[in-house]
Amino acid sequence: MTLIPGEKIEIDNLQNLIENHMAFLIRTVSGVTGRYVSVENDEEFSIALSAFAEAVEKYDPERGNFLTFARLVIESRLKTFLSRESSRPRHASLEQLQEEGYDISEEEENDAGLHEEILAYRKELFKFGLTLERLADEAPKHSDTRKNAIHIADTASKDEATVETTYRKKKLPIRQVARLSNVTEKVVKRSKTFILAAMIVFVKRFPKLCYWIKTARCTDVL
Repeated sequence: MTLIPGEKIEIDNLQNLIENHMAFLIRTVSGVTGRYVSVENDEEFSIALSAFAEAVEKYDPERGNFLTFARLVIESRLKTFLSRESSRPRHASLEQLQEEGYDISEEEENDAGLHEEILAYRKELFKFGLTLERLADEAPKHSDTRKNAIHIADTASKDEATVETTYRKKKLPIRQVARLSNVTEKVVKRSKTFILAAMIVFVKRFPKLCYWIKTARCTDVL
């Protein structure tokens, strides 16, 4: 496993890294699952993409070969996912969303459309180096803080300049977002990962996920 000479291991170069090492990603996922991998439809591949983004973000050259490190991260995340799938009747991704504060009923856990949205959401998140696992860890615990973060995300998602900057820089423009919502930068920084994640839902207009976030803006896409 070798890198292309001069290849930059940084989050801003994530898309190029994925394209250049697609065969490596497919081979790694297949090695763990023991079956053919569908790039478009397999949740395992979506998890691998998120793990690859995580590896890019955490990589230290002193750890040795990047692809060796990335393979270890991907295999670890996949094994954790497969272990949860085999031991629990409920869907791991839905559990993570519930931990983030989304209200999902038992009937809706079997909604195929919701699962498809979660797959698409995972793929969108990995562009920013985010995973559902990380969101579950960093989501605001207090309901008022979470509601305020959702309001901030909703406001930011309506501003074209803010959306363009966010997607171009692959991170939340904290000062810009704070100014739009008339809050301090400290408030935005405190929940920046959750705000970015909610903003992505609004921007991409995932109707079912939008509903779980429960903002007025979602009513026009249902």
